[in-house]
Amino acid sequence: MGTQIDIKTVRETGRSGFVAVLVALMTILVAGCTGMGPVHVDPDRLPGVYRNDGTGAEIRLDTDGRFSAVGFSRDDVGIAGENALLDDFGGTWDPTPSNFVYLEPDPVGMSDIQLWTVSSKEVYLQPDVDGPITLTLLKAKES
Repeated sequence: MGTQIDIKTVRETGRSGFVAVLVALMTILVAGCTGMGPVHVDPDRLPGVYRNDGTGAEIRLDTDGRFSAVGFSRDDVGIAGENALLDDFGGTWDPTPSNFVYLEPDPVGMSDIQLWTVSSKEVYLQPDVDGPITLTLLKAKES
């Protein structure tokens, strides 16, 4: 006598196996996506000097909520026009409960800048959230 195969059992086993593989793939994809992007960083760990050695651009986040910036081009901060260096500027910084810090420049006419946090040691500028990262800065000195 031959072995009888229950087709219904085979289909259910195939579906549950497919679901298990699908869940595993989604877990891997989600884990991979969240590990590369900005993350929320404790605001107390952010003060310090962040620098891009290639361009010389530097942001200093002071513990009193002030910041100063030197060596940035207009493209770095998303200002239309030539890729000329901006004058040194400063203002206040305000961490969000999310994954970026608002830089609120003092000069009239300059809009707020978002400084995205990768860690307390690395931040980047991405003026257009749908556009490319314009500049990555690494912490050069604690404040």
